[in-house]
Amino acid sequence: MYLKTPEDQKLIESYKSAPSELMQAIAGLNESDLNQTRAPGTWSIREIVHHIVDCDMNYVQFNRYALADTGKTYFFNEFNGDSWNFKMDYKNRSIESELKLFTMMREYIAYLCIILNDSLDRVLVHEHGKATVRDALRHDTQHVLHHIEQILETRRINNI
Repeated sequence: MYLKTPEDQKLIESYKSAPSELMQAIAGLNESDLNQTRAPGTWSIREIVHHIVDCDMNYVQFNRYALADTGKTYFFNEFNGDSWNFKMDYKNRSIESELKLFTMMREYIAYLCIILNDSLDRVLVHEHGKATVRDALRHDTQHVLHHIEQILETRRINNI
């Protein structure tokens, strides 16, 4: 294990704790509650959870490539959340497996970031620019927190 700065340790812990925060945000909700939305035309809580995990599956790949082959260019397909929502039938699927997968993916990347030397400084280059793993972890963490806020807002609006 390599020494990380306190800021980097905090970032890795925040990244790793996101599944727990998501589970807290949906704690106590039943199947009907998971189908509630903030407003007409917005995603339900269930759909938001699926979106978070599908995005994170892409982020795991980006991070793995940066960690394993730093500085190389990685080409990825654009991700259209609405298309995935429809084609992957988010609104009719259980979130149980997704929550387990999300937890394992975050634990895996956090583990690699802890044990690999200079892990957070490794770089992923892609067609839109480049980012360090540190940048990616910040982005990935913010993405989840943004959607957790949407879930909490949905709960407030629907009194659930």
